[in-house]
Amino acid sequence: ARLLYVVQFGNNSSVLRHLLRNRPGWAPGPGDPGHPAGRAAYEDKCVKVPVSEGQPEIHFLWTQYPVKAFLKAMASGEAGWRVVSNEESRLSMKLAKKAGPGPAPFRLHNHFEGGTWLTSKAGLRETMVAFYARHGRDPFGALPLTFVVRGGTDDAEFPQWRRAYDGIEASVGQRMWLVKPGDKANRGNGIRICDSAEGVAERIDSRDRCWVVQKYMEAPLLVHRRKFDIRAYCLVTQEPGRGAMRAYFYREAYLRTTSAEYSLKTKDRMVHLNNDAVQKKGEDYGKFESANKLSLQDFQRYLDDFHAKDGFSVQGALVPQMRALVADAVRAARDRLNPRGIEGCFEVFGFDFMVDASFRAWLIEVNSNPCLELCCAYLSYLIPKMLGEAFQLTLDRAFPEGAAPGTIASQDSTGWEEVFCSDGPEADQVSSEWVERLPEDAAAPLDFA
Repeated sequence: ARLLYVVQFGNNSSVLRHLLRNRPGWAPGPGDPGHPAGRAAYEDKCVKVPVSEGQPEIHFLWTQYPVKAFLKAMASGEAGWRVVSNEESRLSMKLAKKAGPGPAPFRLHNHFEGGTWLTSKAGLRETMVAFYARHGRDPFGALPLTFVVRGGTDDAEFPQWRRAYDGIEASVGQRMWLVKPGDKANRGNGIRICDSAEGVAERIDSRDRCWVVQKYMEAPLLVHRRKFDIRAYCLVTQEPGRGAMRAYFYREAYLRTTSAEYSLKTKDRMVHLNNDAVQKKGEDYGKFESANKLSLQDFQRYLDDFHAKDGFSVQGALVPQMRALVADAVRAARDRLNPRGIEGCFEVFGFDFMVDASFRAWLIEVNSNPCLELCCAYLSYLIPKMLGEAFQLTLDRAFPEGAAPGTIASQDSTGWEEVFCSDGPEADQVSSEWVERLPEDAAAPLDFA
């Protein structure tokens, strides 16, 4: 019997199905469009499957976001859970009245139950502040100064933000802030650029929800006078029996550029937001770089040509900063990522970084559903390679019988580099050694009195 997978529609799911089809021991399971059960409509990106006791169990579920029912089944060992609906916006499962013969198989899911402690903007801020403060370090030396406001201008944290706003404006004359949804949001959705205290107040009072108010980096490093950020990848795994949690950093990453020259005189999203979902709507998308993307090698060539006097090395000086920030983020969240110790979870996160004019990297956000679109030649090479090698360290190790001969790899033969191990000698140490120490008399990281 072959091992069975279901891949949710959306986010270029075809690249994942291609990688799985190349593994001879794997086949589509009920709920995947490649399986004959149910009704599949590729045009509508939809599969509907009636619950049937005779359907086989699936072994691997890849979705855009965690599926609570599948995590519950993995935690309990309960058999009989079936995918009944697979759509781009949602995947649903139901429990059959009678499970098939035999116990439930070992199952894998590409998400951790507690991933939002990294991937929600409010969760990341809380996670990183707690970690760095515990070590006597300034968390806002790793990520931009950030506040979480849940009750609008009546929230207790709003006066703290206002003191910070007034202090920064008085000392350095900076007034630009970002207001972002603090819970589930990506692709630049809901982000507002504000250049006044009144604008921030109006935004956070516009809807009753959690907001993140974050200092905008007003002096970023630019590429040809345009803003960029960097998307890097992190793979997190955990060994069975609440074993060691490991984080791996992928050695290749890419820049996402804007199409318009950088300026503080406008709040145009095309100038300030690097998200591909924003930039591809602009008429100059792809005019300067293919799909507004650059490899790290391209970036190094740019620096050699236009910043030669700085002698800055991307691999020697920038990548180590990103690697350390990734290690600290997973280290900070390790006890919350998999609180029930569910076996069979792993996750590929997309980490986004900004680089300031002094070549310092800053962690901006973490994505649980990083874009997998092959929108240019470089990403057509990078993304399948990165995912395939992630499967070598996860799927192929859990199910060696499903792998192609000779493809079960050691970490050293892939682009993944281990940067954190919860059982290692540096399990609770700060990797980002440049992050400043807090003053001994500071009551808290947000002490603006």
